Amino acid sequence: MLKKRKIIYALISISLLLIISNIILEKYLDDDEVIAPEVFQNTIEEKFFQSLDNHGIIQDWITSSKPNNHEVDSIKHIYKIKVPTDISIALVIKEISSAYIGQPVLVESFEEKNFSNSGIKIYSNNILKLSARLVHDRKIKRVHAKYGFIVKIDEEIDEEKIERISKIYYDFYEAYVPSEFTMGIIDNISHPYVVLINDEIEDTQFLLDEDFTKQHLLNGIKEILITYGRNPFYIIDESSKIYNSKIFSLIKEEFEKRGIKTLTLSSLTPLRAETEKQLHSLFQFYSTSMKGKEGKNFFINYDDLLSLNPLIEKQLKKGDRVKLPVFN
Repeated sequence: MLKKRKIIYALISISLLLIISNIILEKYLDDDEVIAPEVFQNTIEEKFFQSLDNHGIIQDWITSSKPNNHEVDSIKHIYKIKVPTDISIALVIKEISSAYIGQPVLVESFEEKNFSNSGIKIYSNNILKLSARLVHDRKIKRVHAKYGFIVKIDEEIDEEKIERISKIYYDFYEAYVPSEFTMGIIDNISHPYVVLINDEIEDTQFLLDEDFTKQHLLNGIKEILITYGRNPFYIIDESSKIYNSKIFSLIKEEFEKRGIKTLTLSSLTPLRAETEKQLHSLFQFYSTSMKGKEGKNFFINYDDLLSLNPLIEKQLKKGDRVKLPVFN
């Protein structure tokens, strides 16, 4: 019993000593010894150069020199970045600043020229980590790819996806197969449209069948033209039964009589793949291989466009151009 009491007293004594020691440490600990959070210079530079790359600014446009001010011993280089005139330096600096959100980093920038040449300094823990000047240069240009999109919209699309497509800011054609569904939405779409003639036409008023009488066919053609107009392009799917039937010559003749522009689906480049990963890889291949070359017009469905849209916007930031397809 006595032995147990001794053990208990010993434990109590140790606990008291620990508490007293902790109080003394908290009282006399020098505040200057608290280590402030700091981001390493290589991490700051990595994010800085990634922001430049996001805008298509290449390594050849970046040079460095030693600081003239010997008091600045925290950095070994001052960078000069040549920026093509089609890029807003203010937007580049805004993206650079956003790369450090939530980190102990201070980004200071100042304009040397209104809406143009600017300087930028980046600090962490009050230590200068990076200094650079961004200067517009008319002699340099980004090599870009050009492409256009025709996006097939079908009856499976829901309102949420229609809303998302309507918010895409670059131009493209929406492609519709004649149907009661498309009749109800073409007046409210946000992009220009083309009409796709293929074997998906099922609604009676638009149906074109080789077993119909000539007058019946003429009525169907007339109904299509009244509903969708003469201004849109009409795309003919060569793999369809309509194209390969004996009535196609009549359809073509009726379109030509009215001066309606038609083109074949094979004149467009299909942009599709079995998986989303393959689709993204295919688009990246095209966007890389077409730089500085003649552009392409892609035929794509709406789900695939929505999947690709973040990549497309990324390429536009790098300098690529999406234009409304032009057909000769």
